[in-house]
Amino acid sequence: MNGKTALIASILVVVAALGFLVYTGLSDNMVYYYHVDEFLPKATSLQGEVIKVNGKVSEGSIRKDHMNYSFVIHGAVQNTVNVAYTGVVPDTFKDGSDVVVEGTYDPGAKQFHATTLLAKCPTKYEPQDQAKEKKTKKI
Repeated sequence: MNGKTALIASILVVVAALGFLVYTGLSDNMVYYYHVDEFLPKATSLQGEVIKVNGKVSEGSIRKDHMNYSFVIHGAVQNTVNVAYTGVVPDTFKDGSDVVVEGTYDPGAKQFHATTLLAKCPTKYEPQDQAKEKKTKKI
């Protein structure tokens, strides 16, 4: 084997190894993201998989027992998902807030067991002028 062939072979081996590492790293950390309305038709086929579901917290559905929370999230079509979560919740978590829960779904109990809870605050992402307009309209 001459020097050029050895160099090309070495480069191919390195590129293949890097490609394999990237592929395995991404596939192990991939989590599917659904809105409530997209999630419900696929819920039983996703049993045991870690997924993220986005929805709004239904009014009056939050129940708290120490650090154990249960609540209902809904989509645009009023489809609902019961959620159980244990842990600290963000300050922005309340009725009507937009949340993303990550965890697994138990179709037998018809409950989503969340390991992560993120609550969105839409006013933080609006330009200041729009946020001020909303505040003045409420007064």
